[in-house]
Amino acid sequence: MRLALVSLIAATGFASTALAQLDPMQPQTSPGQPMPMPMPAPNNSSAAPATPSDSAPSAATATPPAPPTDPAAIALVSTLDNVCIPAVAGGDLAKLAKANGFKASGDNFVEKRQGYQLTILAPGSNPTQCHVDVVHPIDPEAPAKPIVVALHNWAVDGRGWSLYRNDKSVTGAQELTTRSWEHDSPPNHEALVITTYRKADGTPSQHSADTSTMIYSLTKMAG
Repeated sequence: MRLALVSLIAATGFASTALAQLDPMQPQTSPGQPMPMPMPAPNNSSAAPATPSDSAPSAATATPPAPPTDPAAIALVSTLDNVCIPAVAGGDLAKLAKANGFKASGDNFVEKRQGYQLTILAPGSNPTQCHVDVVHPIDPEAPAKPIVVALHNWAVDGRGWSLYRNDKSVTGAQELTTRSWEHDSPPNHEALVITTYRKADGTPSQHSADTSTMIYSLTKMAG
């Protein structure tokens, strides 16, 4: 299923409708250098998981990570659970989005709160994917750190997924920081990607906010 995930990640190298209005995107041509994962380790250790082999701690010894406290991270994880996953599995995106506080905006669905904004994009010709654009606060330590931590804990600690990609690259006038996770549960393959877009010099794409895109994908395994 590597080809499916690579295709999914490549899609994050292009601007979505909402973010294109903020900062024009360029296609990502290749991964950049590995980045430290800004992850709290189990038992409050300072070590951070960085490879798929570290991504499945023993249930007998690991302490579950604390739930997210960042409002944007909380909202994004909730959207993943309550809108993206059931929609990609065949649910009605419009009904799911509206039931979870989103308002229709053209073909998309928007939730705007103090400090952040989520935009669920219409699936178009990709019903197996759910794209959510996020405008969120700038974290001084790492791009989208609270969101990355929350999604990593959701995927790895909560569900035993593997960290697949963790890097930063500069393409044209844009810097992309990408993390992704994947999981096989025959006959399904699931993938989750979060990409944060900044200017090539590492400064945020907006004056007082960062912009990211989360993509959740569910595909059938070959054979």
